[in-house]
Amino acid sequence: MFPLWGLGFAWLIFGLTTNSEPAVGANATSRRDCNRRDCNGIQYDIQEAVCCENKLHPGVNLFCCGKEPYNPGTATCCKIQHGHSTTAVTQGLSEKVSKCCDLKAYNPVNEICCQSTIVAKPGPMAECCGKEAYDKDKQLCCGPNESKMILMRNSSHHQCCGHNQYDTETQCCCSNEESVEIQSKDSSCCFKDFGVSAAPLCGNTTFNIHKHLCCQSTVVAKSSPQHRCCDKGTYDVEKQLCCGPINDKKILEMNSTDHQCCYHDQFNTKTECCCWKKESAEVQLKNSSCCSEESAVLEGQSNSKVGNQVCCDGCSSVQKPWINQFHGSPGQHCCGTEIYQPDAEICCNGHRHSRLENIHCCGIKAYNIKDPQMKCCAGTLYNLTLLDEHGQDAQCCGSLLQKQQDICCSSEDREVLYSAKTGFRCCGHLYFNTTLWSCCAERLRSIHEPGQDRRKMNNESRLQSVNNMNKTDLCKKMRIGTVESVSLHSIVFKSVLKIRGKKAKVKALPFPYILKTDDHCSSPKLIPGKIYFFNKVNVFTDSNHDTVLQSLHFIFSKCSA
Repeated sequence: MFPLWGLGFAWLIFGLTTNSEPAVGANATSRRDCNRRDCNGIQYDIQEAVCCENKLHPGVNLFCCGKEPYNPGTATCCKIQHGHSTTAVTQGLSEKVSKCCDLKAYNPVNEICCQSTIVAKPGPMAECCGKEAYDKDKQLCCGPNESKMILMRNSSHHQCCGHNQYDTETQCCCSNEESVEIQSKDSSCCFKDFGVSAAPLCGNTTFNIHKHLCCQSTVVAKSSPQHRCCDKGTYDVEKQLCCGPINDKKILEMNSTDHQCCYHDQFNTKTECCCWKKESAEVQLKNSSCCSEESAVLEGQSNSKVGNQVCCDGCSSVQKPWINQFHGSPGQHCCGTEIYQPDAEICCNGHRHSRLENIHCCGIKAYNIKDPQMKCCAGTLYNLTLLDEHGQDAQCCGSLLQKQQDICCSSEDREVLYSAKTGFRCCGHLYFNTTLWSCCAERLRSIHEPGQDRRKMNNESRLQSVNNMNKTDLCKKMRIGTVESVSLHSIVFKSVLKIRGKKAKVKALPFPYILKTDDHCSSPKLIPGKIYFFNKVNVFTDSNHDTVLQSLHFIFSKCSA
């Protein structure tokens, strides 16, 4: 066992504060020019508020959905365009895991959108049959598009014939000009109409490839050879565009051969660009700031001094030589678009705060890591004294604070908050209905999938966060190492260090280090080559820090007396 070499954490431990305000000074004006925006005449910080159609809404992690602000971690913005754009926010379902059914969001793991109606899935392989959903494994959707009906499937080799079903091994679906009927395979009609009975399937319906297209399991008439599928319809590739994300496409009349799709709109490639913002996009002129953003970023990455100014992130700030003389510091450094004094200030994502004891960054804010009433959740700071329903044991779910009636499902790259439901469990960041799915190592499997062990159908697996450990557990003996390989009953780690947070010491452990696991299916999905924290029971990640050094420094600082 040895001290953490000469990392010298003591030099990073200073005074006490919980709500430091950004330092102000002569360079405050430059912040307004670079880090701030104007909302109908009001200056605001883009990391602390959002401006939706000239109305300012304070809050972190907010985006605009038309006129309405929303947090994608707890809500979804849905948008439709029929001549003009209409938007609506669905609260309680994160945009990370949702899809839109017109203006209403739904969970595609357990629900399906059928003709603008959200329906609970009757089975894992559910598809739409008109406005209803059916289980492809057990049912058939038969009949023409305008009058489909759901039938219980007699066997796996039964297919539709009009509103009925036939056994493809002994029968055929014999067609004439106006109707179809089921006949024995040895009938004259089946021999004559063999081409139809052997025709390709679209969902559960046969179709003529010369006259029709199969668009998302729906048979659609093909008006010309230039027609292609666009969702469940067709469009003329020479005259039209099929624009938008999968399952939410729109057909537009092509303005010219120079026009291409931009989400649900089109733009002229010679004079305009498609400017992507979050999960949507908008058309702007080529000389707009958005279109030239990349070049602007490249130009703004210099960090050089010119005359009496310092260039930080493309914005110039006035030097303050009196600070150097007064503090005797080694010089001024950039903090975002401003300059700051590292001996007296701490820089949190471009925002300056006074450097006091036990101060750490949480996003753009600074807080005392030993204050039990302050909770940092992936860059968002919460004051628990202002939140009556949360105690000191409040849990983080990504950047959100989890309520008692909610559940947090987490995987390697996502943490998603859901309203708790009976019969539902976590599989990584997904929340699944146990009547449809089972889960093994963050992989959803249909409960009808061959080889399923019914004793393990209700397993759940999710990746724990160091952020949710209380101080007592965090400061006990922990380990950190790189995953070498994973098997059914153990995990092999290499380069393992044993951490003693209270004494700020680590000890190198011999390779290999093998962590035994009782049930592979209940373990989270781990990626070989990645670094994880772990104890004798669970494996953890740290969503609050970008590097192992930052994580260790936080643990030692928090655990020290």
